[in-house]
Amino acid sequence: MKKLFSMILLMFSACLLAISQDCTIYIPSDIGTELHFQTSNAKGKIQGIYSQKVISVKNIGGETHYDLLQTHRDPKNQEKIIIQDTISFRCKGNVFYIDMEKYLNQKQMEGFKGMEVKITTNDLIYPSNLSPGMALNDGSISLQVGSGIMNMTTNIINRKVEAHENITTAAGTFKCYKISEDVKSKMGFITVQLHNVSWIVKNIGTIRSESYNKKGKLDSTTELIKIVK
Repeated sequence: MKKLFSMILLMFSACLLAISQDCTIYIPSDIGTELHFQTSNAKGKIQGIYSQKVISVKNIGGETHYDLLQTHRDPKNQEKIIIQDTISFRCKGNVFYIDMEKYLNQKQMEGFKGMEVKITTNDLIYPSNLSPGMALNDGSISLQVGSGIMNMTTNIINRKVEAHENITTAAGTFKCYKISEDVKSKMGFITVQLHNVSWIVKNIGTIRSESYNKKGKLDSTTELIKIVK
């Protein structure tokens, strides 16, 4: 009876996993895989380096949850860690979800320790079959500290698949989907508007991204420079 129960449980788990595997993911799926990125300003000067390492892949209630450890390092001394945080992704059915909490400024969040913080999100999603011209859903995150001491909101709108094209970085050449979006962030009386363009590929993620200010001038570029498996 115990063996029969174990077999049924195993088959049930396999069915759940099969359901979650229908979606196309835009991150690595193997634990231990590391992606290394480099961010430069408009003049090409390196401003930041960071890595993302897959540390957990779990099946929870028919969904596959992925956790990546994101580590930001000092560009002048790569042994020095500036900050680390965990970012999360999930697959449900044939849809890939990106946790909007990845857009929070972690340094600012450290300043809210011990305070009541309410976070509301509407996660970004990617359907399995992207194609040029396709419109994607909006995403948002809002944060309220205490009883309205501070409020922050970020809305990602006008998301669209622009093209399917090759992008080359130090990590190699990849056939990517080009995604454009507008980002509007507000903290108190301060409002920031950006236009982002990113190139993504399945089973890896972002290969290159560009951020433009509200005047349409390039602010920064981030590129994948190395994959470690």
